[in-house]
Amino acid sequence: MMKKQLNIFLALLFWAFTVQAAQVEIYDLQVEHLTNPLGIDVVKPHFSWKIKSDKKQVKQTEYQILVASSEAKLNNNEGDLWNSSSVQSAQQLAIAYQGKALVSNQLVYWKARVATNKGKSGWSPVQKFSIGLLTESKWGGRWIGLEELQPGECRGIHPRLAVRYLRKEFAAKNEVKRAFAYVAGFGLYKFYVNGQQVGGNEALTPSPTDYRKTILYKTYDITSLLQQKNAIAISLAAGRVFPMRQEKYYKAPVFGLPKCRINILVEYANGKTERWNTDTDWKLSANGPIRNTNEYDGEEYDARMQLTGWNQVGFDDSKWRKADRTSIPDGTLKSHMLPTMTEEIYGQPISVKKHKNNYILDFGQNLAGWVGLKVRGVKGDTIRVKYAEKLNADGSLYRDNLRNAYSEDIYVCNGQEKGMIWRPTFVYHGFRYVEVSGVKNAKKEDFLAYMVGDKMTTIGTFETSDTLLNQIMKNAWWGVKDNYKGMPVDCPQRNERQPWLGDRTVGSLGESFLFDNERLYTKWMRDICESQRSDGVIPDVAPAFWNYYTDDMTWPAALPFGCDMLYRQYGNKQPIIESYPYMKKWMLHMLDENTQDGIITKDKYGDWCVPPEKLELIHSQDPKRVTDGSLIATAYGVRVMQLLEQFAQLQNLSEDAAYWKKQYTQMTEAFNKKYLTVKKGTSVRPGHVLYPDSTYYGNNTATANLLPLAFGIVPDSVKSDIVKQIVDNIITPGKGHVTCGVIGISWLLRGLSDHGFADVAWMLATNATYPSWGYMVKNGATTIWELWNGDKADPAMNSGNHVMLLGDLLTWCYQYVGGIQQQKNSIAYKHLLLKPSFEIPNCFHANTSYVTPYGKVVSNWKKDGKKVHWEVEVPVNTDAELVFPDGSRKTVESGRYIYDVIMPVKDEAFMEDQFLYEYTSFPQAHASTITELKNGDLLAAYFGGTKEKNPDVCIWVSRKPKGADKWEAPMMIADGTDDYLHRPLNSTDKARKACWNPVLFTMPDGEIWCFFKIAEEISDWQGWVVKSKDGGKTWSKREMLPKGFIGPVKNKPVLIGDRLLCPSSTEGDWWKFHVEIYNIKTKEWKYVGPIEAEDAVLTDDQKVHPIKCIQPSILQLKDGRLMVLMRSHNAKLAKSYSSDNGETWSKVELSEVENNQSGTDAVTLKDGRHVLIYNNFETLMGTKKGPRTPLSIAVSEDGEHWHHSLTLEDSPVSQYSYPAIIQGKDGNLHCVYTWRRERIAYKKINLKLLK
Repeated sequence: MMKKQLNIFLALLFWAFTVQAAQVEIYDLQVEHLTNPLGIDVVKPHFSWKIKSDKKQVKQTEYQILVASSEAKLNNNEGDLWNSSSVQSAQQLAIAYQGKALVSNQLVYWKARVATNKGKSGWSPVQKFSIGLLTESKWGGRWIGLEELQPGECRGIHPRLAVRYLRKEFAAKNEVKRAFAYVAGFGLYKFYVNGQQVGGNEALTPSPTDYRKTILYKTYDITSLLQQKNAIAISLAAGRVFPMRQEKYYKAPVFGLPKCRINILVEYANGKTERWNTDTDWKLSANGPIRNTNEYDGEEYDARMQLTGWNQVGFDDSKWRKADRTSIPDGTLKSHMLPTMTEEIYGQPISVKKHKNNYILDFGQNLAGWVGLKVRGVKGDTIRVKYAEKLNADGSLYRDNLRNAYSEDIYVCNGQEKGMIWRPTFVYHGFRYVEVSGVKNAKKEDFLAYMVGDKMTTIGTFETSDTLLNQIMKNAWWGVKDNYKGMPVDCPQRNERQPWLGDRTVGSLGESFLFDNERLYTKWMRDICESQRSDGVIPDVAPAFWNYYTDDMTWPAALPFGCDMLYRQYGNKQPIIESYPYMKKWMLHMLDENTQDGIITKDKYGDWCVPPEKLELIHSQDPKRVTDGSLIATAYGVRVMQLLEQFAQLQNLSEDAAYWKKQYTQMTEAFNKKYLTVKKGTSVRPGHVLYPDSTYYGNNTATANLLPLAFGIVPDSVKSDIVKQIVDNIITPGKGHVTCGVIGISWLLRGLSDHGFADVAWMLATNATYPSWGYMVKNGATTIWELWNGDKADPAMNSGNHVMLLGDLLTWCYQYVGGIQQQKNSIAYKHLLLKPSFEIPNCFHANTSYVTPYGKVVSNWKKDGKKVHWEVEVPVNTDAELVFPDGSRKTVESGRYIYDVIMPVKDEAFMEDQFLYEYTSFPQAHASTITELKNGDLLAAYFGGTKEKNPDVCIWVSRKPKGADKWEAPMMIADGTDDYLHRPLNSTDKARKACWNPVLFTMPDGEIWCFFKIAEEISDWQGWVVKSKDGGKTWSKREMLPKGFIGPVKNKPVLIGDRLLCPSSTEGDWWKFHVEIYNIKTKEWKYVGPIEAEDAVLTDDQKVHPIKCIQPSILQLKDGRLMVLMRSHNAKLAKSYSSDNGETWSKVELSEVENNQSGTDAVTLKDGRHVLIYNNFETLMGTKKGPRTPLSIAVSEDGEHWHHSLTLEDSPVSQYSYPAIIQGKDGNLHCVYTWRRERIAYKKINLKLLK
């Protein structure tokens, strides 16, 4: 006996020692994904926890769970219900209870500890859970309420229903040891014990369900609230059982009038028990202060009818009627196993402005909830609070998009308020702005906005170098949060607010990176199943508060997609198991009833909300942009059956799995046979991403190609062509914008990144013009709009707070930009794949974190010149495969890691590759120029402002000191104001004119000249110059060139003797080339030209005209002649020669070099060769210009014959243009060019490595 005790002591001592040494701790313990839940209706619950440690490479090797009937026993390490003993396992999620049978109303205590390869944890803090009332036989009492409408109440288009107040007093017969209240509300309720609201800041309880199938009850521990005499009270409101619109009985089912059932199980200290139930002895009144609640219309509160003390002991209810014993609802009572909605204070308005006789409040954020106000007034005064998402031009509320929702709360004063705070109870609104009438001298401190919605834990953070994307993500956070209402709804403001399935088909996955939405979506999967019709049809809205059973394919796909999300993100396979029979029945119905020759023929919504071509429209009316509904439905059918095969395999249903595989294989073949067009060799520019072969699906919309690509339908032989079609659709007809609706955008960004076009995805994510998420932000949105054109569209369908257009943006940001993914067969992020999109050139950093079921994952990366600094955090008991910028991989286990790695170069010839700046005050830049100073510094100039031609466009310079690895911050050196000192940036000041095309040149004495132009239009250009004698640190006042002179139009001058030859051109009636010569000694200017041109075919009209040419570059040929190469409208670079050092020039003719009608530059090297920087694309006949991509380097021995040597940029995003190139003193090439009009790019090129 002594030896056994000694062994136990030594074991405990060892455990304690290893705990202290290893600092392993378990935390966030959960039962059924809930923390200390009460009233669960799972008799074999599942346990989970997370582990933290200061060590690396920590793996769980054992666990032990103790479950006890009392806290005392648990503290004594006595697991009288279950002692798992030490289990050698790495499992820490969803460990099933295997102890004694648990029974209704049982309170259970538990704790756990783990052992790892680096030491053991101590016991966790004590946790608890309780079992609810598991069957109808465990419930007592009656359903009570009122069975008929009262005077003043009505149905119809604006139903009215007053709140019912119910109460009863109970006496405790002894000291209360424990008391649990089980409250079932048919409708909404507030529950009170002795005057105190139970549930804290709980709101709009319970969550809505299809009341014909399920009614949720909540469990409350009211032990501490009980005394000897007790008043138990509840107020009942309409909620959705008495729906908000009842004029169309075929559309919205009316479930009945509100009622309740309450069981309070009291356990006394002497061991005896008692049950307090609802029955007809309860008293009821419908004559209280809340005269009407309607989710669409608002709440009316008449303080003259207050029932002071109604929920407290001793209240005189003698004049109240007895509660009716009501009909029993059809739905089965089930536990409310998801977080309830709560109210949280948002804050005071940011402004209060008087408008006519009312006050307009601006809370600065579109949100869902209500407004509380300090009430002052005399008896009978009426205060009205109206809600809206935006304002009209005159400052009044814009409420047209609410349709027939009143969205108004009304308060009638009793004269006794004296500044008390009132807010509604049983409604909510979507709003940023509020109009308050009936008050005087309103101040900010008189009002508070409250957020009302499901209590959700934020589990993801995301922040990048792009401030617009950061705001978009903030808007998304608000939009998702605002629309969680016990079910995911579409909007919180108008007369809809419905749980549309199509909004969350893919949205549920993205949302899971923001919030822990596992319980909400587990509940919603059951809602969908319960709404299924007997013939297998799943509705478009679930719960089916609207009877929309359109027999669609895409909207009901939210069920299998949601089940898949819950399994892969959280490891919860129960929704798959429970929903599988419903999914199977639905898909069999679709195959039997709506499929012909392998094609699903039934579709309702198509690619919903394709961006319309006119801003006042809701849907696009261009048939070229509309995707065939059967194509969409069939593609989704393939994907759904792929999931069903996986779900069947998970349950060992091998016959089902084989059936689904056969079906989707046959449907894939039918899909390709019907919709795939393959015409190889038809590209007009083979190899160019924007000119793919005629290989596409359907009518070649982005969505038609995206879906088969995302679902694995596309044959490998044509996959690259399909990808190019998607990219071309975005870049060419879409002009760099989203071109698809809700269906296509669900797969867009991930599809682009998966196939090598992450920069195109980034462009779409950060776009600021219509249609884009950024356009919403730029136009005042603080949430996500229902429509891309939400600022202009018809109000008939124009919510300012929707999430369906988010598509896969959230998922893409976390999984691709941040790089937090999981490996192919991993579940719940047990095996991570950290693979950020380092390759996105204009994303300079991304900080991303996400709390997985195992713990927090962190991926923070930042580019610093040629290096990437990457900080990674991997949770305990997981591992991660890291993918570095060069594609190399490394597997690590838990811990924190820091890596500094070199970004791979696109070509070995690139010695440096960077932007002149990452952040600056102007959004666009263009027309760069570069010169090398005598000390080896580089100086670049460019114009920057809102956009070309805008009056705020100024001339800026950036310096790169010799030996430095970065450029210094931009400095403005010239602007277009009449008064040089008058510099209002980013304005439309009439005193300003735009600056254009700077050209730098270093004079023989080291002085730097910067030529530029000022004008409203190109045809009115006047040349100017500013000069610097200290290497560009300070600059002179601008000097005007002689009238009619503009200096070098784009490219650098050439100094021959004392003569500075400035290559120039005009763009008035015709494009013409000339040269302006400045004599350094005499300081006189000479104008040579314009130079005549040969005739050639213009690409615009395909007719013969004199060659149109501008923006010449001067080359010095080996035979002593000068040559210019020029941009043209003729698909080739134009050229001209001078044999007298520029005094005269030959007639302009075309060269052999292709030109896309964009600027070029060229330089003669010290060894006599020539280098050209240009877009190597020949403009197609019948078009005005070609894409400004790729941007390349060509080399020539004689200026006549050129060969492509190096590609600088080749992204389809385009706008790599207006380059400038020089040869430095070190012999290497330095070039700058416009990078998408966003920035100026710089590359240093090793001349020796040019091909």
